[in-house]
Amino acid sequence: MDLRKLECFLAIAFEGNLTRAAETLYLSQSALSGQIKQLEEELEFPLFERRARGMALTSEGEALLPYARSAIQAMEEFRARAASLKSAESTRLVVGLNTDPAFLRMAELSRRMRAVLPEAQLSFIVSQSRYTADALRSGEMGAGFRFGMWGEEGVHDEHIAQVALRIAIPIKWADRVEPGDWKGLAALPWIHSFWGCPFHLAVRERMSAHGVEPNQVEQTQDENIMRELVAEGMGVAVLREEDASRLVNEERAVLWPDTLQVPLCLSYPAGAGYRSPLREFRDVVRTVWSGAEDLMQNSRKQRRAETSALEQ
Repeated sequence: MDLRKLECFLAIAFEGNLTRAAETLYLSQSALSGQIKQLEEELEFPLFERRARGMALTSEGEALLPYARSAIQAMEEFRARAASLKSAESTRLVVGLNTDPAFLRMAELSRRMRAVLPEAQLSFIVSQSRYTADALRSGEMGAGFRFGMWGEEGVHDEHIAQVALRIAIPIKWADRVEPGDWKGLAALPWIHSFWGCPFHLAVRERMSAHGVEPNQVEQTQDENIMRELVAEGMGVAVLREEDASRLVNEERAVLWPDTLQVPLCLSYPAGAGYRSPLREFRDVVRTVWSGAEDLMQNSRKQRRAETSALEQ
């Protein structure tokens, strides 16, 4: 029995889904299924029940799960200890932040990571979504947050949450377009980022249904600069809902009624997701963001309720 089969077993148990497990291991579904089938044949009993919505551990699988974790952990500790004799890099994880560190819960991620894996050397650097893959391939980063599902070779994008976006219109133009007038909205001067930016893809996809394209006149890749340009009346922009709402509170902008969404992902080299310390960091991110998404949804509901009350 080799460790690769145990890694496949753990991946499916962790993801509960053959497709996601295959993606994180950088295997085809057929190859992953073959590994599990061989393991089940060796053991002479099934480890998973195939269900319509995924795969669930059998009672035998549940009983063996902690032993598989221990076996993998022991081998990883062996490798980590051997690597540490040569270099301290084995416990170092550099994470790229593509947006506001507070929004990404950087402080809480650091605190929880220290509690889970005290020996890990976790550090954060500023990054951009479109350069994440290159930084991961070069080894500059071990993982990186970014918006959108990019599907780039050698990189796995793990969905973390759906992030709400709003179109912010300078307050001096509030009377220039009516709700639903996509043509009028598109004709206003727009502040845009790079071609392929997930925020602007979301806008263009929504506008394409109305047969229009945004009139792009200003360009910047920095979210803070984009927000300031809206505040100064330089153009319309699509922003994270929190940033857009801040402009409304400052009476610098009004919001288009439609809400857009873009996925927030944690990206890392394909096949590396179950190696320490990235494995522990993934667990921490899931824990932090499972609660954070509930808070964001409640906050959005409260803002909508406040807006409705003001309109009545």
